[in-house]
Amino acid sequence: MGSGAAKGKASPREASGDVGLAAPTIQAAIAGNQEAQDLFFKQLNDFAAAGNSGGLKALLQKWPKAAQKHGAREATCAAVKHGQAEALKALLDEGVRPFIGRNDPEVNPLIHAVELREWDCIEMLVPRALKYNFSTGLLQEGMMDFVVAGNIDMMQKLLVTHQIPGNGKLLCAALLLGPEEKAHAMASEIVEHIKDLSQPSSVEPSEEKYPRGWEEFAPIHAACRARKAALLPNLLEFLLGRGVTLSEWGKERSLKTSFAKRLPLHYAAENKHMPLKVVEQLAKAYPDAMFAHVNDRPGRKLPCQCASHNDEMKERLEELMYQHVCSSFDALGKDSEGEYIRLIRLALLFEKVCSLPDTKLSRGSLSFVVESLLPKKLEAQASSADVDFSAEAVRFAEANPRVDLGRDSAAKVKVKSIADIGQVLKSDFWELLKLVEHCGEMVSDLSQFRQMLCYELESRLKWVSQQAQAGKSETLSDQVRYGMFVFAGLIAEVLTAPADEEGEAGEEKGADSVLSSVASSFASSELLEVVVAAYCKELQIPSAWNLLGILQEGLMGQGIKAIVFSGGDLVIKQTMLPGSPRFDWVQGLFENTFLKRYTRDRRGGKVPEALEVKELEQVLNCGSWGEYANTRRRVHGELQERGPAWTGTLRTDECTKGEAAEWFKSEEYPSGVNEHWLYHGTSQEGETGITEGDFRLNLAGSNAGTLYGNGVYLAEAVSKSDEYTTPHGSNDLRTILLCLSCLGRINYNDERRPDGDELAASCQGGGYHSILGDREKIRGTYREIIVFDENLIYPGYICRYRRID
Repeated sequence: MGSGAAKGKASPREASGDVGLAAPTIQAAIAGNQEAQDLFFKQLNDFAAAGNSGGLKALLQKWPKAAQKHGAREATCAAVKHGQAEALKALLDEGVRPFIGRNDPEVNPLIHAVELREWDCIEMLVPRALKYNFSTGLLQEGMMDFVVAGNIDMMQKLLVTHQIPGNGKLLCAALLLGPEEKAHAMASEIVEHIKDLSQPSSVEPSEEKYPRGWEEFAPIHAACRARKAALLPNLLEFLLGRGVTLSEWGKERSLKTSFAKRLPLHYAAENKHMPLKVVEQLAKAYPDAMFAHVNDRPGRKLPCQCASHNDEMKERLEELMYQHVCSSFDALGKDSEGEYIRLIRLALLFEKVCSLPDTKLSRGSLSFVVESLLPKKLEAQASSADVDFSAEAVRFAEANPRVDLGRDSAAKVKVKSIADIGQVLKSDFWELLKLVEHCGEMVSDLSQFRQMLCYELESRLKWVSQQAQAGKSETLSDQVRYGMFVFAGLIAEVLTAPADEEGEAGEEKGADSVLSSVASSFASSELLEVVVAAYCKELQIPSAWNLLGILQEGLMGQGIKAIVFSGGDLVIKQTMLPGSPRFDWVQGLFENTFLKRYTRDRRGGKVPEALEVKELEQVLNCGSWGEYANTRRRVHGELQERGPAWTGTLRTDECTKGEAAEWFKSEEYPSGVNEHWLYHGTSQEGETGITEGDFRLNLAGSNAGTLYGNGVYLAEAVSKSDEYTTPHGSNDLRTILLCLSCLGRINYNDERRPDGDELAASCQGGGYHSILGDREKIRGTYREIIVFDENLIYPGYICRYRRID
């Protein structure tokens, strides 16, 4: 099984257990001599690569405590990289304990074993690997090849014998990527070993491995998308019975962006092999999906339109839409005012797509819903006094809690985008936005909707500003956040004008005009100033950000490229144009800090000649900045007590072009806190995750080693961070984040084989805040900076660049 058999037979010297080192050298190593220890571990690694299991055992028996050292863990990686399963076994038998749960290719042999598919080696590591989420994920990633190849026997062995749990990604692959004739059996095997059937996954399309890729696909998406032969009997019924989420969007990478996002019902309706019975079950289980457009944008298809290939299915979905609106209307009670706008929207959407004959409309056109509810809503608004929106603000806070994404799991933040939060709030305000956006072109006179929208906005913002000015409520922070969210939601709607069926932005229509005019009317509102001022004060937002001005421009439909809520706070990204002072400054830093040096982290790749910045965005992540500002204040106090340690300069300190960013400087720290701009290379997914969330210490070393412990690794040389980037796609752009870093007391280290755990401990209650590992002095490569508190780093700029060969 697998490809991990030892390469070749052992020589007589190997079999004899010759240690290959003189006794005085071994004694010197035991006594702590650095040069002797280097020779010892070099010999150990050479034996591991050659498969000399006898030599490994004999050498470690001469110095048993060496099994606990970094060099011995490196030897396990050497054994795996050369396919020497027996050598790996010898090392494990002698007490070497590799860091299986750490994402460090220097000391975690499982990373190499999975990459090389050395299953003889993997089997020895499985018991340890299953103790950690990271290494379990590695095993599951390695299983993908067997799923795609249709190797059911191997999957049974891994799932049943070794008890490696399955996951949604494997099940999706079985349904979409594996051999069609084996999809049934493969899916049947995997589905019995999955705990979370709603967990989304992502696969990059690859011409060789994965011809079809997806983003945020859960098994329900794959089951609705799968081919006829791949449909597991009763799989969809099984998934529905397990209560899988039907409201999450999936996205196929093979489709145009404008058509990519779909709910499970969209996939089922457009699947020519899907039984009508299953489509009905999906529609009844989550009726809102019947009224959702592809990509959640107006003008795109509804599920009934996705079923145009099957007249019976199309007609049945329309019948279900009609029945849902009628039954919801009949269920309205005296306290159902909040449902009026939603039902008006659903009725208008149905009227737009309806192709049913009059004989199937038991109550005729749904215009009676609009004609009945619209006057009631207008009357209710006209007669209402000031409204207390405390309950709505609480729902917002519960749906989008303020958490530290660097430490709390992202799964705790159940809603991220403004559109998603609006769905959770279920308020008239959000329904009005959706109605105007999705149904505006079906209404001849939009003035009534504009009147209602202005009322809903002004009443909420007036309430929030009153709370902010009073400043006494225990929940003031959440109330102010809610006010910011209301503004952000309106800006988001203005920024995303509806597109036509070809995905092109069209001329401004009536709905767009209403949204734009309403938004612009609030740009100069005193309510906006009050709410923004309270928000900036709480999070210590730099005045140079000019958050008020940015939001005012956004309400006018200008300036802002994207705006979201993440981790409970506002995130805005602003484009810096080529030729601007800030853009020139970043390009100058790239030029001045590029060093043409090769390290093994390039994994055989060529060192480019230069790096050219192509796109630059400033990140205004209010929540992340608030965490950074608070932590910076703490570090300043500790520096005052203990005094500085290493205080040298870094390569990024010098500015030779453009205008250096200085918006972060504060008079509060006249003596400084050892702040520097530093680089962090990442992937396209990492770019979004870090800038819209935070650095995650549990992902430390995802693209690099962890020689100095599990921290966030930063570089003063841009060419070092370039080693850990991956191309975005066909344009070959890569991402390096330029991060403001508060280094505080720096623990300088120039040891050849540092003790990572000991160094990490020095920054976790040991009096230091960061480490400077001087590999430039030792190896002639680079200096690296490591921090163990993600709140000491603020990702200020996204630098998208291209390698110049």
